[in-house]
Amino acid sequence: MTVITISRFTGSGGEKLASRLSEELSIPAVSREVITQVANQFGITEAALWQQLEKTKGFFGGPSPERHLYLAALQLALARKAREGPFIYHGLAGHFLLKGVPQVLKVGIVAPLEYRAKKLMEQKNISFEEAVRSTQRWDERRSRWVRFLYNVEWLDPSLYDLVINIANLSVESACQVITCALRQEEFKELPEAQGRIEDFVLASNVKFVLAADERTKHLELEIGAEKGVIRITGRILTSGMFSWRGKESAAGDLYEVTKRVPGVQKVLVSLEGDAIPLE
Repeated sequence: MTVITISRFTGSGGEKLASRLSEELSIPAVSREVITQVANQFGITEAALWQQLEKTKGFFGGPSPERHLYLAALQLALARKAREGPFIYHGLAGHFLLKGVPQVLKVGIVAPLEYRAKKLMEQKNISFEEAVRSTQRWDERRSRWVRFLYNVEWLDPSLYDLVINIANLSVESACQVITCALRQEEFKELPEAQGRIEDFVLASNVKFVLAADERTKHLELEIGAEKGVIRITGRILTSGMFSWRGKESAAGDLYEVTKRVPGVQKVLVSLEGDAIPLE
């Protein structure tokens, strides 16, 4: 059975759907627990972790090193969870953080604003107008976060295997639609699936270690792994006529840090440099 990610609009009932699916399929559903785990790992509050994740500026206008570190920790936690077996994740950007795990069923849950605002109005005992404003704020907050970090529109339907309008289906019916999708050929377990998951765990571990090391935490990198071979690609900012030395030094640091990660057998580094003019 595959891993399922559920991305949802605020107030669309995705949490109830995840719980019902968990009962139907007898696999765990996780969400906030992963955030709690990572916050505890770094000895900070969940509020402090969210504050870092929602920062929109870092060095040179990119994501902050702290955000890189915490996101890498989230991805590693989910990678290790995937190693244990199938589960349902209905938390933060699961379909992005689990990119690399084979046969993830990516589900998007949508519902009209009015439908969701009425639900919030009933839950919070607030006016309909206030519920609309609150729902819109949360939608924009999540959309801005994903757009900044991954440069995509959060609810672009092409990002998902299945998009369900929960306003037109009961939770039970939506659950049946998803379980039907799981039975299709595309989501049947492949013989090589566990090996690919192990590669993903290793790549995630390398990403976390590089994000935690002072020498490499500022670098924008892509990490791939295949049977112990790590491929690191990225772009660094260099200056003036000595730009080649900057790349050489960064490559050496990446190699040295990565080789210390258990399971790494070989490291291949390919960096490009963007020169910045000297003052």
